[in-house]
Amino acid sequence: MICQRIPPAPPIRQYIKEYLVLHMKFGKDIPAPTKAYPVNPEEGMTFVIRGIKTAETVETGECKVRPRTSIFGMPATRQNLHLPSEYMMVHVRFHPGAIHKLLRIPMYELLHQYVEAQAILGREIDDVEDQLVNATTYDELPRILDRYFTKKVARVKFGFEPMDRIGSLILANPQGFSLSKTANDACLSFRQFEKRFERQVGVTPKYFARICRFYQAYELKDTRQDLDWLSIAVNTGYTDYQHLVKDFKRFAGVTPNRLIQESNLNPERRLQLNPEFVGL
Repeated sequence: MICQRIPPAPPIRQYIKEYLVLHMKFGKDIPAPTKAYPVNPEEGMTFVIRGIKTAETVETGECKVRPRTSIFGMPATRQNLHLPSEYMMVHVRFHPGAIHKLLRIPMYELLHQYVEAQAILGREIDDVEDQLVNATTYDELPRILDRYFTKKVARVKFGFEPMDRIGSLILANPQGFSLSKTANDACLSFRQFEKRFERQVGVTPKYFARICRFYQAYELKDTRQDLDWLSIAVNTGYTDYQHLVKDFKRFAGVTPNRLIQESNLNPERRLQLNPEFVGL
């Protein structure tokens, strides 16, 4: 079993933040625990090698089986992920806006969507899936994806502009985000800036900054559970604890303490495969 973050090859690091290689096994008589999956500032691709994952949207109770290989935008509401007794995947984490840059898809169309990759990429993805399934070692998996995405990136006609990097800047420092300053720096009006950002990332920049701040607080508490919530709120730019609670209820559907309790039961943590914060 493995849970490992791996950097991509240098030519594609402008697009891809990291790969997550995950392989978990539970005894067949012990069902895999449910994984709490709140709203988060992530877009990417998932290649499932073994097992089937079902996602339950908590707000509606709707359950959907995820495609074997999916391209997805940001989740819009809290989900619970239900995994089989054995599950193996490679998760490709893109930088904010990078899928739009690579595939020219308006990301608001992928908001809370997990689309079968073949519907977007065509039959070219079949060969990648076959190589991943037939790999004999974990080390082969990122190399297979490096080769595929290096070829894909080489076909992109337009280079990165300052506007293309704003999502990553907000992700790194949501507390310091200023809509007026960022729009001025991009030489755009507020409305032009919002429309272009929403096309690249899926939501407005102000809402994206709010999600990033919430998730930063969640990650900090999940990895540093000795810290009290007031310290978490101050360190992540909340004016007070109550504003933090409001965001947790909006993006996770539960109180801060409840979400951490649920996260402590996540499958990779139960198997002690969680050296760092892990999303699926």
